[in-house]
Amino acid sequence: MEDLLEKALRELSPGTRVFDVLTYLSFKGASLPGQIAEETGIPQGTVRPALRSLLGKGFVTQQEDGAYRSKIAFTDMISDLYTRSERKK
Repeated sequence: MEDLLEKALRELSPGTRVFDVLTYLSFKGASLPGQIAEETGIPQGTVRPALRSLLGKGFVTQQEDGAYRSKIAFTDMISDLYTRSERKK
């Protein structure tokens, strides 16, 4: 079975708002759409569709209180980025 992080990196482009929202959730933990918008500067009208997309792809879960949580640990994301940068050297 494909690793969830590998799937995310294949399906999402780094630098896009959807990837930014996923990275935020991986780092900060469970957050409401308004919190994400306020802390990232991404408009709520962009955050909400990004969250729906991430939920549909299985990269996040939604809690009973409406907060979203990443299924991908931030340490996994950083480790992967570091490994990729080392390979390029």
